[in-house]
Amino acid sequence: MATTRSMSNREQEPLSDADRIWSELSVGVDAILTHAEEGFEQTLFIRLYTGVYNFCTSLKSSLPGGQYFTPGDASSTVHGSMYGRQLYTRLNDHVSQFMADVAAKSREHSGDELLAFYNKEWIKYGDAAKMIHHIFDYLNRHWILREQDDGNNVCDINTLMFRLWRNKFFMEVRNSLLESVFSLMKRIRDGQVADLNLVKSVVDSFVSLGSDDMVSGSKKMEVYDSYFLKPFIEGSRQYYQAESERVLKEGSIRNYMIWVFERLKEEDDRAEMYLHESSLREFGEALNKVLIGKQRANLISEFRPMLVAQEKEDLGRLYELLKRLGEVQGLEPLRTIFCDFVQEAGQDAVKKVSGNQEATESMANKSRLFVQALLSVHDLYAGILRESFKDDPGLSKSLDRACQAFINENAMCKKAEDTEADAARLLATYCDTLLRKGNASARAAGEAGASSEDNLEKQLAQAICVYRYLSNFDVFHASYVRFFARRLVNEQSVSPHGEETMISQLKEVSGVDVTSRLSRMFSDITVSKDKIDQFKESTRDTRTFDYEFDMKVLNTASWPFKAPETKLKLPAELERAVDQYTEFFHKDRGGRRLNWLWQYSKAEIRMFFPKATGPAAKAGYMFQVSTFQLAILMLFNQDSGPGTGYESADGPTLTFDQIVAATELDKDIVLDELALFCKARVMNSNTANKATEKSQYTLNAGFKSKQMRINLSRAKKSDQKKEAKDMQRAVAVDRSASIQAAIVRIMKARKQLPHRELIQATIENIKLFHPQVTDIKQSIDKLIDTGYLERDENTRDLYKYLA
Repeated sequence: MATTRSMSNREQEPLSDADRIWSELSVGVDAILTHAEEGFEQTLFIRLYTGVYNFCTSLKSSLPGGQYFTPGDASSTVHGSMYGRQLYTRLNDHVSQFMADVAAKSREHSGDELLAFYNKEWIKYGDAAKMIHHIFDYLNRHWILREQDDGNNVCDINTLMFRLWRNKFFMEVRNSLLESVFSLMKRIRDGQVADLNLVKSVVDSFVSLGSDDMVSGSKKMEVYDSYFLKPFIEGSRQYYQAESERVLKEGSIRNYMIWVFERLKEEDDRAEMYLHESSLREFGEALNKVLIGKQRANLISEFRPMLVAQEKEDLGRLYELLKRLGEVQGLEPLRTIFCDFVQEAGQDAVKKVSGNQEATESMANKSRLFVQALLSVHDLYAGILRESFKDDPGLSKSLDRACQAFINENAMCKKAEDTEADAARLLATYCDTLLRKGNASARAAGEAGASSEDNLEKQLAQAICVYRYLSNFDVFHASYVRFFARRLVNEQSVSPHGEETMISQLKEVSGVDVTSRLSRMFSDITVSKDKIDQFKESTRDTRTFDYEFDMKVLNTASWPFKAPETKLKLPAELERAVDQYTEFFHKDRGGRRLNWLWQYSKAEIRMFFPKATGPAAKAGYMFQVSTFQLAILMLFNQDSGPGTGYESADGPTLTFDQIVAATELDKDIVLDELALFCKARVMNSNTANKATEKSQYTLNAGFKSKQMRINLSRAKKSDQKKEAKDMQRAVAVDRSASIQAAIVRIMKARKQLPHRELIQATIENIKLFHPQVTDIKQSIDKLIDTGYLERDENTRDLYKYLA
């Protein structure tokens, strides 16, 4: 209760001034509330603002000197507090009555008309609240601010206006208003035409009404959450529960999936429009649960049939639906099925081509069919992954696991000792087929209009795609190096650009450590070409031979070639060229030694047969032979042969021992070459044309062939098998060294480790191949024997590193 000192009639006069000022203010407030959309003049704003100022300061200007007023609210210690509260209360009561009148008018409307009325009034009221807030700014900045600082429950004018809307209007009409909102939304869901903007405006007002502080924007959304969101979500759940049962009863699960996909897409679009962003997830999860979650098992069961039929569009729908259930509930089952299915498809594809007769004709055909089968499966499901699953990381990993499984173990690549049955060897053979001359049919035609280089690059990129999934990179590297060396030495590369492209792509995947050796080999060939040009130039006038002679000087550490296992006595014609080149080489590289690799060398020799007819009688036949074959054939030449009988029509006859003695080759090699000559009908033997150590051999004077150029230097199956075994032994040695090196690195860092942990760490450390546990155990024993490791005396399962 207020107390006064020396209160007289004169002290009551300011109250009548306050009434007069409020009367003017109330008229202005009414004008703003009813016609806010029309705006108002600045002069009216200044007059109303001045009225608020005068009302708040009227007491101070009216009290005579020495007299003062103490308000009943003890927390207010500033003159004029009573009038600030009075103005605040009068505005509250006045707007409350206005809201009551608006609520009464709203009862005249229902349905969409009520929503339209509500939206119209809301927009007008929002503009009015903003204007009134600015007009009462003096009250906000002084009395209201002090009241808030003192902890009293007073809000600024803007917040007061919206509280009055909520309490005096919304709370009165909320039931009919929400019923109208939900009714309109149901009509939209049922396919009827309705104005969704009405819903958006109403819902936006719910968000605004939930704010305790409309100026700062700190939204708690009590009205939105309690009165709209909860019943909206529950109503949506009930609606779609009934709809889903109806759709399932009328059609298949596939039709249901399509229906759900479309409905959820529509709901998502609408929700983005009228729901607050904070509730989108809650609403979406509710729909996911009722529409997808309850049919999860049935939907997942459709995944495999879709994969079989390659129904990309339906696969995309199913993925999008199950993705909404999350990783564990939705996508993990798909990833498991996808991995198993692709693995089976890959194994079936390889099994199908493994029975193809063409696959048994040669390693080149086998490797081509193998890689094509792998790529057909990978590309198909990589396309589905890209188009239907949007490159989902989890499904991408499933594809990788499946490809790695069926590429490394299938009908053509079962676990075996034979390295030819290894995917890495087959892939290396395929790459060799692409990059080697004479295999144009193996290189696909490619895209129309594309150059041969572009098509080759595309196929090499596909080969690298398969390479990424290999489990034994070291086997591929060993095989590829050998093929690469043969192509370079024999000048059989289809193009230098193709070789460089392959090296570049291998470097990108496996790093420079893998390709540095290939680059050095390339460099050796370039240097050798320059060197042979210098040799020809320097010996132009002193050359002791009259045929083309080409040499390639190779670095022993870079190339996979071995020294010959047999001696060879060169024909005199060839020996002169070798001696002259050796002398030239040592002039500027005297500190180096040349080791001649005759088993890898080749020659072309023109042969004339006495009884030849037609073009062959005049031009002879051009034979492509190995150096060993050249040494044998030159024995039958009158100028260099060791025996007699050169004057006869059939030429000389030589025994097996004469040939061995003259060439100094191992008997097994001579016998193999003679058998090849007899089979090709280049020679005859006196033992039913069979090659034996007891036979005598003579040239076939009546040799005939439709081809003028004949290749006799093709690799023999026995040589190929021997090379494969040699490579396998080399790989085994390299693997043992790699495992031991990995163990030493691990133990040097960890100092001591239990047996199981060391095994696991070693497996994880090695990337080039998958080490077997037995090989790791053997390597551990070797390191113990050589003093790198020791077993703990007390715990035999514990290893210690010895520095």
